[in-house]
Amino acid sequence: MLPREMVQSQTQVERSLLSRVMGWLALSLALTGGGFYVWKAGFGQGVPWIVFFLVAIGLIFGIQAAASRNPTLAAGLLALFSVVEGLFIAPIVDAYLRVSPDAVGNALLGTVGIFLVAAAVVYLTSINMAAWGRYLLGALLLGILVSFATLIFHFPISQLALSAFLGIVFVGLTFYDFWRVKAQRAGDNNSLLLALSLYLDFINLFLILLRIFGRRD
Repeated sequence: MLPREMVQSQTQVERSLLSRVMGWLALSLALTGGGFYVWKAGFGQGVPWIVFFLVAIGLIFGIQAAASRNPTLAAGLLALFSVVEGLFIAPIVDAYLRVSPDAVGNALLGTVGIFLVAAAVVYLTSINMAAWGRYLLGALLLGILVSFATLIFHFPISQLALSAFLGIVFVGLTFYDFWRVKAQRAGDNNSLLLALSLYLDFINLFLILLRIFGRRD
């Protein structure tokens, strides 16, 4: 195969995986929106948030376990997870819609903007982000630990600063996860699992920006 043909073939493979990943991501976000409207209609409003949270965590593990063995089951679990996530975040989004609807729109536009920039940078440059993963994971774990410590021990840490830190981490994770889609490393090229990672980036970025814009308003 000629070098030009090899480049064209590689580009087609990258686009194919990207299109599958973005398809799963779009479906998941649509189902999350559906979960929000189901909650608004009255379903699950009396259920403690911790129940939805624990169910969502269990479904994440289930998706990861089933992705390579039973793709059909994994797809079903991803759909269910997306709806549960919508039920989980619905009270938060609804509260902001009542007191600061502009914050919800700004957070959504900001998240979409970050995703578009991340995808453009990754696919239009040759930056190797392989080393980013462990540093971003470490920063995320640090942010989570500080968040829990602040909640339990009431440390005098600015919530806005903490939100900004976690926002930067998830922006980095968004870049890294788009790079994973482009790199297609062996054992890390499952479109459904990559979509799950980007979905979690999207939801967390949206909630962080919602908190930041909500506080500003």
